[in-house]
Amino acid sequence: MTFRPPPKKPTRRRSRQTDVRRSVIFTATFGLASVAAVAVLGSVLFANWYTDHGAPVASVNGVAISKDAVRNRASVDLARLQRQINDYGILRNEAEISSADYSNLTSNMVSNEDPTTLYQNALNELTQEMTLRQYADQHGISVSAADVEAQITTDATIPEMRHVMVIGVEPVTTPPLPHPMPMQVVTAYDTAESYLSSIKSGAKKWADVSTVAAANLTFGSSNTGDLGLVTRTGLKLDPALVDDIFSLQKVNDLTPVVKCDDGIYRFATVTQIVAPYVDQGWQNAIGQASSAGDYRSLAQAEALQAAVEKSVESQYVSGPMVSRQVQEIFISAGFGQPGDGEEAKVKMIIFAPNHDASSASTVAQGDPAWVAAKARADAAYATLEKDPSQFGTLASDTTNNDDPNASYLPGGDYPWLPDSFFIGDPSSGTGLGMTTVPAAIFGSGSAFGIMAPILEPSLGYVVVDFQGLRPAPDQRIADAQIALATGSSFDSVVAQYSEAPNATSNGDMGWVTPYEFASDIQDAIFQAPVGGLSRMVSDGSGYYIFKVTAQETMTPDAAQQEKLKTVVPSSWLSDLANSANIWTDSAGLTAITPASPTP
Repeated sequence: MTFRPPPKKPTRRRSRQTDVRRSVIFTATFGLASVAAVAVLGSVLFANWYTDHGAPVASVNGVAISKDAVRNRASVDLARLQRQINDYGILRNEAEISSADYSNLTSNMVSNEDPTTLYQNALNELTQEMTLRQYADQHGISVSAADVEAQITTDATIPEMRHVMVIGVEPVTTPPLPHPMPMQVVTAYDTAESYLSSIKSGAKKWADVSTVAAANLTFGSSNTGDLGLVTRTGLKLDPALVDDIFSLQKVNDLTPVVKCDDGIYRFATVTQIVAPYVDQGWQNAIGQASSAGDYRSLAQAEALQAAVEKSVESQYVSGPMVSRQVQEIFISAGFGQPGDGEEAKVKMIIFAPNHDASSASTVAQGDPAWVAAKARADAAYATLEKDPSQFGTLASDTTNNDDPNASYLPGGDYPWLPDSFFIGDPSSGTGLGMTTVPAAIFGSGSAFGIMAPILEPSLGYVVVDFQGLRPAPDQRIADAQIALATGSSFDSVVAQYSEAPNATSNGDMGWVTPYEFASDIQDAIFQAPVGGLSRMVSDGSGYYIFKVTAQETMTPDAAQQEKLKTVVPSSWLSDLANSANIWTDSAGLTAITPASPTP
């Protein structure tokens, strides 16, 4: 027999150990499960937070700009806009500015408060700041706490404002020539000087001279007339004239006559001077409405931009640099699309039924109002047949001339226009809505000069001074290129084709420096061989061909530096942005932008 000992019964102690082990295992398992659940929940919460807040909505050279950064900047920008509007309101309430001036000065601010605009502007600011910060880091440019404080003071200040009035005299161009002749330029200067002298002597009032001068300005001659209440930086005139305007000691003083880059001779006066206003509570107000820290970050970025621009200025404004002496041929893009065909130069007066061209199409032909309009047109035609020089005077009489564009064209003088623009839709700003007038002036055998009244059913009877025809802009620049390629001198091609104000001086642009012009034009100039021609380049305003006559390293003179200060920073910044690798999540920006308030 095999002896087997009886099985041992578990002791109470062993049973207790097993229970403890089970409990420990259970607790550990539960704990791990809890930790895992919390981790999963935390991951979900973090993912949601990151999607809503930390996820990038843009990046500059691989450095991200988060959604929260855009939200924070938009909050600061909104606070600044509201405080600026408040400051202008104080000036209005203290009778420093009028209610009309207040509306003009704050209208863009109010528009920029819209969330869509606000958030897009915030992202644009952050993108530019990131680009500048990276450039500053690479070039050892920094700002101090004092620089930031100075920037905050600048932000808190509304600079001096002046109500500016400008009179301009434009050299007359006799169609079909593309530009005025030298004697016409001299006449324009003499006329401007005579206007100025008559006002200084008290022989004529400003308003009377301004009305006469405006009648002789062509369509698109801007920066003339009542320019309103503006700051120095907001006044878009030639630097020399801006300096003269802000050097005037008191209201109604007059500047000298200045020849501007567009060829127009201008002088100015001021009717109001508003002293600078400093908002002592600016920083606290912005901090309370948004975040003091976020605002200081913005002020630091603005100060850094000023430091970078100062560095750029030392290189491309006041320092020695490679400069090129350049001539140009410029042909305006006009008002049509390339290939639209010939352009016509006309002056027009419209005689509408009931003096209302906008409703002429609703008035039945044969209505007495049409008969009256025809009688007025016939009378004007009879006058002009005897004395065509009266056209400007008759066109400037808005009690008789019913042209909807009369306020923009006091002398009835339209720019060169293609057939398509005469016919186009006036409600969309793409044309005049005419049919019979373009048929008459572009028809074969049409004679130049004063034309008998033309019935335009949608507008009224039109009296036209038909002054000339010329090829379309793209054809004219092609003709200029052919002339140069077949041996014509640059000077002769300038005289025949160029429409730039400098055409009377062989297209001389003087010495050109880097960043003085947009990148396409700059590249064309600086890539051309010295002594040779550039490629043809176009921008929104027209077509260019350049000739580089010399190259030297030089420091611009004082007058050049003043001009360069106004153009170099923006051109340089544009070039910097174009060289950066910038990514934007447009859908992500839209997703975080609050809805615009219901009107």
